[in-house]
Amino acid sequence: MALHVHTDDHDHINSDPGPMYQMEWVQKLIRQIQHCLQTNSAWLGIDQSKRQRVLDYACGNGTVSSALLAVFPEAVFQGMDIATSQVQRFNNEATKLLGESHGRMFAIQGDLNYPQPVLSEPEWSEFDAAIISMALHHVKDPVGFLARLRQRVKQDGALVVVDWLQQSSTTDGSHAAERRGGDHKYDAADMAKLSQGPKIWPGFSIHDIHADMTAAGCTDVDVREYPEPIDAPEQMLGYDRIFIAKATVL
Repeated sequence: MALHVHTDDHDHINSDPGPMYQMEWVQKLIRQIQHCLQTNSAWLGIDQSKRQRVLDYACGNGTVSSALLAVFPEAVFQGMDIATSQVQRFNNEATKLLGESHGRMFAIQGDLNYPQPVLSEPEWSEFDAAIISMALHHVKDPVGFLARLRQRVKQDGALVVVDWLQQSSTTDGSHAAERRGGDHKYDAADMAKLSQGPKIWPGFSIHDIHADMTAAGCTDVDVREYPEPIDAPEQMLGYDRIFIAKATVL
């Protein structure tokens, strides 16, 4: 889970969103994301009985991987985050949960927009699943990024997104069509500037995420709204819901 919404340099290798984790609403949000993943685990498209490799992109402090470790006891969770501070948090959490030399949960610093040589190694491709949680709203080109993430997953593997549900989201996508000119192209001018500095997309409608994951090269997109409201502060533009979406990689 990438928690960078209160920093000006949220996408920088040296950024450190550490203070965010001390906020009560963020701590609750982490618990809600974990509950969302756990209660939908059988639906995610990850085989519990086999050794599956899962890419936890924008892994943050390990919210996603730590939630699913026990659910998928044979799985290996490989985290990746732009910020080295987050990679350290992830690896510290892995050691706390699993001890030294466990091999089931580890992370490296990396950015799929500007992949370094290590990301060309087989260890960082052909995943059974990839999960990106609370980070897609930072990406200027969500469709292009989902396509890059999909390329790290083997055919028929799973791509999973957890993010803000657009407050005025409707199943027919009328708001999304109006905001984006009736097509599925994003204009960075539509990104909302938070009072703390960074610009983010104002959530994704159900129609958005269906269209975006399909355009990125996936099929069988399915979206579920998490029923419990989020206690985000007022400056978070009134975001109060999250969704979880899954799709099959073509």
